[in-house]
Amino acid sequence: MEIHNTHGQNVIKVLYDGFASCLIIRRPVAVNWPDSRGSVGEYYAVSELSEKEKITLTDSLNHALMDGTEDEIMAGIKDFLTLFENGSYQVNLGKIPFDNSNFYMARPLPVDENVPVRKRFSGWFYPFQDFNYLYTLESKSIDPKRIEYYIDLIRKGGRPKPIIFYSLYHLDPMMSCAFVLDGHHKIEAYTRLKMDIPAVFIVKDNNDYSPASEIMHGAHRLLQDIEFEHLFQNNDENLPNINFINDKILTNALDKMLKESERIDVAIIEILIRHYQRGSIDERKWLDRRLEFLKENIHLSFFSFKKGLNVYSPQYSERHKTNIWFLTTLKNTMELNAWIKETILR
Repeated sequence: MEIHNTHGQNVIKVLYDGFASCLIIRRPVAVNWPDSRGSVGEYYAVSELSEKEKITLTDSLNHALMDGTEDEIMAGIKDFLTLFENGSYQVNLGKIPFDNSNFYMARPLPVDENVPVRKRFSGWFYPFQDFNYLYTLESKSIDPKRIEYYIDLIRKGGRPKPIIFYSLYHLDPMMSCAFVLDGHHKIEAYTRLKMDIPAVFIVKDNNDYSPASEIMHGAHRLLQDIEFEHLFQNNDENLPNINFINDKILTNALDKMLKESERIDVAIIEILIRHYQRGSIDERKWLDRRLEFLKENIHLSFFSFKKGLNVYSPQYSERHKTNIWFLTTLKNTMELNAWIKETILR
């Protein structure tokens, strides 16, 4: 069934800028983005909703999802869709095959105990498959007793249904995401019983990408510093579209990376170059302040006592007949000043 939502409350939506996805349920709930460093996989982090923030379904919809008819389910879903943003939605009943589905919930990645907490990734890293379903609950929120309840219900013939929100981007369909909005415990029960999973699918068709600034703001609220830095430094194609001069939040996040990161990636370097090339007074002032922060980077010292700062420099490649970014390590502030002059202010 196709439903045209014209009076949506904009409570539930998915943002996608061609690189990262962000699920919004009143506030950012889940973010995922590709590794972009040679691995075929994606990072994924979830922020737990408080009880006050959770979207509760109506009693009639909950009843319909347990054992209602198709008409009862569709009626309940139509009301539920008023929580979504405006647009066209396809709603249908189907099954998630047990043998050909992957479900991921945010579990902390294993880390070395010697790694500082601020450098530990809180989310999950999963291999890229043709299709993945992403939980919107953390692993600690999965209640074993609730799973057992649904296992017993299913064994008795009940067929409770989860709700899957699939945001389809026609410009990049392979990177579209399916989020589990409701029914995590139901899915766990079916999985343990090794059964196909009957589900309600809500599909939102999208022909355009979301603004990169909106994605990054959502991610900044949800992710830890190390996670946000990874996303920021890899989302290089979209960062040029962000107006940093009028964005204090993202500029402050950038300043923190300039002062503390072990590596300044091409995405950040190109931001600095762009503000120099545009040449307006405001942009030059903005750039000068950022370069001051870069010179304070904690991995540099005047006499090369520290490990150094990893940056990229453009060098001409005879093979490719163009400039290629090559990684280099700056040991001290003198080398940094020379690099700034040759790379940023050229």
